[in-house]
Amino acid sequence: MDIGGFDIKRKLFSNDFGLSVFEVEETETGRTFILRLVDFSNKSTDFKKAQWKQLQEEYRTVISDFSHLPRIKQVAKVDEDHLYSLLEGEEGSPLIEKGPLGADQIKQLVAAVRHLHDHKMIHGSISPENIWISNQGRVILNGTGEAKVLEGKPRLGAVSDLRQLIAVIQSFSTLSESILERLHLEEPMTVEELEQLLTRAESKIGISEDNKLAAFFERKSKAQKAEAEERERRKAQQGKKWGAIMMILGTVMLGVLILAVYSLF
Repeated sequence: MDIGGFDIKRKLFSNDFGLSVFEVEETETGRTFILRLVDFSNKSTDFKKAQWKQLQEEYRTVISDFSHLPRIKQVAKVDEDHLYSLLEGEEGSPLIEKGPLGADQIKQLVAAVRHLHDHKMIHGSISPENIWISNQGRVILNGTGEAKVLEGKPRLGAVSDLRQLIAVIQSFSTLSESILERLHLEEPMTVEELEQLLTRAESKIGISEDNKLAAFFERKSKAQKAEAEERERRKAQQGKKWGAIMMILGTVMLGVLILAVYSLF
């Protein structure tokens, strides 16, 4: 595949619905981009192409300046059957290669989904392959809602995004088992509910950590007090011991002095 002005660095993934995703580099600047190529050769009608193009333009219009969602630099075609969108990116790797998400990265991912939903857009394919982690640790959610067109699921909605998002968090995060269990039991129905649940859980962890810290200092204070009391007790015992010794020595010396005086007479 020849994309003028860009060199393919590697293929990231492809699926059964005609989507292939590549990491590419702009020849002139060396900048990194994500190229999402769609094969329409098995999708006989022009209607799906028109739908796909409309989605790209909607995304391009709405998502223009949000740090955890990429901007679309270009929408074009290789030939009549192969169209692509070029997303701005940066050096990094997909989540599936990079490893688990920390608490702050989970917040970034959730914020990306909330931003889409706030602008009436559905992602449709929130997966570790579509989650990009920059070399600086920043989370970027790639994808422009193609699943609705390519997978033939026009009714995909916010709830499906949320279920996918929770599945990613449960499988690719460093959150505690208790928080993950709460996600399973409470089943939040909106991104806002998910954010509130995570905030409450984080707050409880913070309180728990504060309690642990307070208990630690209380134990330390008690131990220090006990050590001080023990030192005083030993000091007192030592004083009594030396007092007894001095009394005995005094008695002996008095006896010796009496004998000495008696011997003179």
